[in-house]
Amino acid sequence: MIPKDTESISLEWLNDVLDKSGFLKGTRIESFTNERIGIGFGLVGNMAKLTLKYKEDRTTMNLPETIVAKWPPADENAFNLGMQFRAWEREIRFYTEVAPKSRVRVPKLYYSDYDLENKRFGLLIEDCSKYTAVDQIEGLNYEQTKMAIIAIADFQARWWDNDDLFSFEFMPKPYSSVSETAVAVFKMYWDMCRNNEDFKSMVPEGSIEAGDIIKEKFSWLYLSKESIPEENFSICHFDYRADNLFFDFENKEQPVIMIDLGQAVVSGGILDVAYLLGGSVPIDLRRKIEKEMVQLYIDRLLEQGANLKNLLFDRAWTFYCRSVMSNLFLAVLAFINGDLSSERSKKFMKVGLQRGFAAILDNDATKTLPS
Repeated sequence: MIPKDTESISLEWLNDVLDKSGFLKGTRIESFTNERIGIGFGLVGNMAKLTLKYKEDRTTMNLPETIVAKWPPADENAFNLGMQFRAWEREIRFYTEVAPKSRVRVPKLYYSDYDLENKRFGLLIEDCSKYTAVDQIEGLNYEQTKMAIIAIADFQARWWDNDDLFSFEFMPKPYSSVSETAVAVFKMYWDMCRNNEDFKSMVPEGSIEAGDIIKEKFSWLYLSKESIPEENFSICHFDYRADNLFFDFENKEQPVIMIDLGQAVVSGGILDVAYLLGGSVPIDLRRKIEKEMVQLYIDRLLEQGANLKNLLFDRAWTFYCRSVMSNLFLAVLAFINGDLSSERSKKFMKVGLQRGFAAILDNDATKTLPS
C-alpha cells in the first residue's frame, strides 16, 4: 500500500520497497529522519528529505545518505486540480516511460508507484541538493540560460515530430479535452486575478489590458491549428524554470538536471523556451539575449537531428511571442493556488509576474493574435 503522504512513510515500508527495487544492495535501513522540503506554489507537492542510516557502511556500498520523497500535496484544492490534469500520474510515468528513452538528465529514480483507484502516488528519487540551484528570484545568468536552452533542445530533438510522440496516452495533446479544460480554468482564474488588488499591484502598467486581450483569444491560442500547427511538436516540460533545474558543472555532457515533471505535455517545443526566458531570466538580461537564445534553440535542434518543418527564425519568433502569452496560464494558476503568506513568497510571485508580463509587453506579443 502506498503511504498517504510523506509523513506516513514507515521504516518497514521504506525497507520493503527499496529492497525490491534493488536500491539497498542487500543491506537494510536502521533508521531515518524525515524533513519537509519544497514548500511553494501550485502543484509542487508534499516533499521530504529522508536522511538514511544503514546497517552497513553506506560509502563502501555507494549508497546515498539522503533521498527525496515526493507525494501529492495535502491541500484539497491543489490535489483535485492535479488529479484533473493527471499531474501525479504524469510525473511518475515521465520517470518510467519517457526519461529512459530520452536525452535528458533527471534525478535518479529509486521507487515509483501509483494507485488511481485509491488516488495514491509516490516517488523516491535522488537528492540533487549537492548540485547548484539558482534562486528563482535572482534568476539565471547568461551561461546558465544557455545551458538550459541547450538541455531542453537536446531533450526535445529526440521526440520532434517522432512516430512515437503521441504514444503516451497519459500526456495531454494539442486540441484535446485537457486543453479545453485549461482554457476554461485560465479564463476563470484570470477574472479572479484581474480583480485582485494584490495581483494588480504586482504587475507592470499595461498588464491588465494585455491579459484581457489574451483572455479573449485564449481559446485560439490553446486550441486552434493556426496558433499550434500540426507540425514541429515535441514533449514540453511546461514548467521549465530556474527552480526546477539543478546545475552539475563538472558534467560537461549533461550539466542540467530537470525536476518537477508532472506537467509535461505534447505541444510546440518553444513553449519551454518562452517560459524559461520570460520567467527565470532578469528582465534586462532577457531583453538583450532572448533572440539569441531562440536562434540557439533552433540551431541546437538541427544539430541533434530534429526535422524542423519551416521553423526558420521569423516563424519561430511568432510562436515564441504566442508562447509567452500561453504561459500566462501557469502564472495565474500559481497566483490562485500559491501560499502568499510570507514576504518571500510575495516577492517570488511579484518577480515572476513582472518578468512574464514584461516579455509580453516588450515584444507586443498581443499583435500576433488575430484581430
